[in-house]
Amino acid sequence: MIRSMTGYGRGRAAEGEVAMRVEIRSVNNRGREVRLRLPNELVALEPELRGEVQERVARGRVDAFVEWEGPAPAGPRFAVNPAHAAAMLAAWRELAVRLELPGEPGVGDLLRLPGVVEPVPGTELDPSRFLPLARTALRAALDEHARSREREGAALARDLRERAELIVRLVAEIEERVPGAAARQAQDLRARVTELLGAVPLDEARLAQEVALLAQRADVTEEIVRLDAHLSRLAALFGPQGTEIGRALEFLVQEIRREVSTLSAKCGEPEIDARTLAIKAELERIKEQSANLE
Repeated sequence: MIRSMTGYGRGRAAEGEVAMRVEIRSVNNRGREVRLRLPNELVALEPELRGEVQERVARGRVDAFVEWEGPAPAGPRFAVNPAHAAAMLAAWRELAVRLELPGEPGVGDLLRLPGVVEPVPGTELDPSRFLPLARTALRAALDEHARSREREGAALARDLRERAELIVRLVAEIEERVPGAAARQAQDLRARVTELLGAVPLDEARLAQEVALLAQRADVTEEIVRLDAHLSRLAALFGPQGTEIGRALEFLVQEIRREVSTLSAKCGEPEIDARTLAIKAELERIKEQSANLE
């Protein structure tokens, strides 16, 4: 399924009184960039959740926001160690006497000293406990995100397929005119030489040599073979097996443009030049749209 890089999705999961929601937004990007926003209590889960996103998104800039729905679960509780606080205060006073320092430490000063405030054992919040809940919410958001990208991708693919079919028709019209291009160039050369020479006799042998060289330079067999191969691959990209086609599409646009430019330059005919310009215009539109595809 062809997907756009632009998409949006939301997911939610709950377990008892604890609920979590996830929101995902993505936009175009040359590569893949995943940015996660997690509550402070769940920062340790980032590697696992990032891996979930990377498995589902190959290209684009993705922002995923993970939040508690409602109050966060109770975090660790803390208690004051009175004996430790008293010992620290005594040490402070002794130091103040020795150094003749004025004043007494305040409560805030004491609370900041190491060991005065300690977490109550068994009340720490274990992030891994919430990993299944976060994964469930994230996967639901990724499912909706994928559906939105597929809808937009299908619309883009229809437009691109029509443009590719138009290019195929224009190339076919060019190829129909190629066999007679050398003969028409030879005829034009004869007419120009005759006009320049006037009454001077025409050297048929020399003219035949120039015509042969002109025909050799105008041979576009290799260009046509490569162009047909590129067009076949272009059509295959929009088939049922097409998935991550963005980069392949950019490459093919570049190669097709190169071949039609060379073919046009060798043939040197207004009819072929006009179709070449039309093909390049369609290729430019395809290039612009390919920047939106995964």
